Amino acid sequence: AALAALVAPGLGAPRAAAGSGEKLQVVTTIPDLADIVRRVGGDEVEVKAIARGFENLHTVRLRPSHMVMVSRAKLFVQVGLALEHGWVPGLLESARNSRIMADGPLNVAEDWPYLIEVPLTLDRSTGVDIHPLGNPHVNLDPRFGAFAAQRIRDRLKELRPEAAAAIDANCAAYEKEIEQRAQRWKRVAALVKGRKVVQYHKEFSYLCLANGLEMVGALEPQPGVPPTPRHLAQLAKQMRAEGVQVVVHGPWTPGRIAEDAAARGGARAVELPVMAQRDNGETWLDFMDRLHDGLLAAWDLELPPEEEDSSR
Repeated sequence: AALAALVAPGLGAPRAAAGSGEKLQVVTTIPDLADIVRRVGGDEVEVKAIARGFENLHTVRLRPSHMVMVSRAKLFVQVGLALEHGWVPGLLESARNSRIMADGPLNVAEDWPYLIEVPLTLDRSTGVDIHPLGNPHVNLDPRFGAFAAQRIRDRLKELRPEAAAAIDANCAAYEKEIEQRAQRWKRVAALVKGRKVVQYHKEFSYLCLANGLEMVGALEPQPGVPPTPRHLAQLAKQMRAEGVQVVVHGPWTPGRIAEDAAARGGARAVELPVMAQRDNGETWLDFMDRLHDGLLAAWDLELPPEEEDSSR
């Protein structure tokens, strides 16, 4: 309530007149989406991201400045699939942006065709599963960039029809760049394919599948439920039996727990990024490069020099 008081009652983002030259104000939940909006929108947009790049995306801590930011936006973009459900609804309600409340946010992954890990039932007796619609961490999938760009392209063309040709051209150029950068990711996948891995939180599942990694399990008994001694003991036994060498975890997870669990299972813990870094201007493409470099480092692998040179 105190945060909401900073936003004037009834404040809404006015619609910019076509051809006015005013940039479309866009707010995104994660830096990845902010980067893709900039690539597709070009000179038509001014974009700000809320998350900085190291948070647990299920529970991002909000600031008063975020309320003001959203109150002035004409488009709000989120991943969706309940990834940001713990904080976005309250943010939008507090911002009181009549335009966004009327049009709704753009849920980029709403029609994601590669959805995995959809729970058959939601059993709250063991804790709340924070992936109720399936795994929402789609920004770690190499296919996400082009998919998100197309969804963003379509919404921007609705908001700025006079710039449709430029938006189409920007999107096509970005998709071509993704295709080029993805050639290196595929070479990384060929090197790590078949290796076994354990996750702390199931946020790397799409990355693992794209690279042919076998997911043996997760330190969390189910998404959002803290690891228990019994579960960790059983998992350590399984890790040793199956020869798991790596436990991957994000920057927000308790690294000590990951390290201890890895040691018990005869493996090592490796921290990987879960989204682009906002404050240093990292792009989604650079983030994906960093992710794949992290996979190589996890198993002390290197791409052959000639392949490394030809892909950059």
